[in-house]
Amino acid sequence: MAVLAAVLLCGGKGSRMVAGGVTTHKPLLEVGGVPATRFVVEGLLNGNLEFSQFIIVVPPGREKEYEDALDGLGCRIVVQGRALGTGNAVYDSLEHLLAPIEHVYVSFGTQPLVRTETIEGTLDVHINQNLGFTLATVVMDNPYAPLLRDSGGGVCGSVETHLESAEMPAHGETNIGAYWASRSALDVVLRGLHDQLYVDEKNRYATNSGELGFPNEMVRGCLTAGLGVDGVPIATETEMMGIKTPETLAAIRAIVG
Repeated sequence: MAVLAAVLLCGGKGSRMVAGGVTTHKPLLEVGGVPATRFVVEGLLNGNLEFSQFIIVVPPGREKEYEDALDGLGCRIVVQGRALGTGNAVYDSLEHLLAPIEHVYVSFGTQPLVRTETIEGTLDVHINQNLGFTLATVVMDNPYAPLLRDSGGGVCGSVETHLESAEMPAHGETNIGAYWASRSALDVVLRGLHDQLYVDEKNRYATNSGELGFPNEMVRGCLTAGLGVDGVPIATETEMMGIKTPETLAAIRAIVG
C-alpha cells in the first residue's frame, strides 16, 4: 500500500469576498456546518484511502484560526511566508513531509465539492501507470486551464487562460484543482523549478507574474524530466466550484445541504 499525504492550500487574500462584506478567510467559511477546509479533510478521512499526513498551507498570522478550525484532526499547519503562487505554497510544504511519503494529493481548502471517487480514481491511474504527476480533469466548454494532448492522446502541455493569457478553446479538457504528485517528482521537478526561478534579492520568481504556479509548471517540468503525466477525465464540472464570491459560497452550501 502506497504511503500518502495530502497538502491543502489555503492562501489568497479573498478580496472578492471582502468586497461582498465577508471577512472570514475563504477556506474557513462554513460549509456543511464546519469550516470548508475541515469539510475537505473530513471527506478525505472518510474515504477509502489512508493518509499518513495532512499538511495545511496558510498565510502568516492565520495559524491559530486554522489550528482551532482543524482541532482533533492531526493536521500540520505550515505557513507560506510570501504569497508567491500555488507552486511556492506546495514547495513550502516539502520540508515538512514525513520521510516514508510516496505520493502527495494537492488540492484547496476552498474546493469542498471534489468527490472521493475522483480522488481515488485519479490515484489508481497515477500509481498503475507509474506517473510523476496526474490531474483530475473534466471535458467541458470553455475550459479555464486546458490540458494539451498530442495526436496520440498523450499529454504534451498545460496552459492557463487567465494568468498566462492563453487562448481559451471552445471545448476541451481542464484540471479541476485536484492533483497527485509522486514524492520524487516533487523533489526533482518542483524543487528544481524553485531553485531555477527564484530570485532572492527580488523576493519573487523569474516568471511573468513573479509567482510559481503549480499544475502547469509541474506538467511541463515532469514532461521535460521524462516523468509521466496524464489527466484522468472522471470529474464533473461541479467539482471545480470553489469558494470565490458570496454567490459561489451560497451555491456550494446549497449543493452540500
